[in-house]
Amino acid sequence: MSNLKFTRNVAGMVLAFAVTTDGYAAGDQATGQIPNSSSATSSAVLRGGDHPDFSGMWTRGATATTPFRPPSSGAGPVLSVVATGTKTNDNGAVYRQGDYRAPILQPWAAEVVRTRAESAHEGKPVRSAKETCWPMGVPYILELNLRAQIIDDDKQIVFLYEELMDHRLVRLNAAHPANLQPSWYGDSVGHWEGDTLVVDTVGLNDRTWVDGFGTPHTDKIHVVERYHLLDPNTLEVLFTVEDPGAFTTPWSAIATYRKDRSTSEPYVEIACSENNLDDSAGALYPIPTAQTPDF
Repeated sequence: MSNLKFTRNVAGMVLAFAVTTDGYAAGDQATGQIPNSSSATSSAVLRGGDHPDFSGMWTRGATATTPFRPPSSGAGPVLSVVATGTKTNDNGAVYRQGDYRAPILQPWAAEVVRTRAESAHEGKPVRSAKETCWPMGVPYILELNLRAQIIDDDKQIVFLYEELMDHRLVRLNAAHPANLQPSWYGDSVGHWEGDTLVVDTVGLNDRTWVDGFGTPHTDKIHVVERYHLLDPNTLEVLFTVEDPGAFTTPWSAIATYRKDRSTSEPYVEIACSENNLDDSAGALYPIPTAQTPDF
């Protein structure tokens, strides 16, 4: 089990807790039937009389249910492979290993996924961004299993992620600026197509992963997310990734959020703290540092 520690600021108290390794048992990607979007009926309250109000608290659920699911047709994401003899963590789940044979991968990207899968197979997984205090980027942030708060003020959509205090701003009915400098979350603009929120993101740097398997991408990646309520408690995100430098074809995947109506614990900030111990290596995780010092 990974001993990555976080700090929660609740009424002045600091609570440290351990987050388990990004692991899940074989076959988890196939679990959990999702209603057919075309037949599902949403009774959500309309905002401004013309589109659903997605505002509120949402969650992806347990780690085992967060890997991206393939669409009903067309090219899909990298999926899991579980080799015999894989080292397991304390919970009995296996370290995540991506299928480097996936036809969507360019040869160099397939080699990266293969190397990371073999390292995980040997019990030396490459730790993810959320374990090592780095931003997750898009679309990887959609795998985050903790809560996300959505705020809609009719001019922009704001995504606030409980872990690491990450956030995204989606400007509505706007255009991407010219000459974007690549950044962790790039530039996101959005618009409504009926009851579906369409978010277009470009300008991402190449330092993040696409998914929990460590699938790489280039800074030319283009992600389009389509948010649609299947019912008042279920928000489905169908997203498409296009990046000819890393993938042989555009591909799509699905992530599903559930409305978080928990009253037992308030939404709180979860920040990476010092002395994050990597048990598999018996050493501290490297501390995130800027590529170029500010001073």
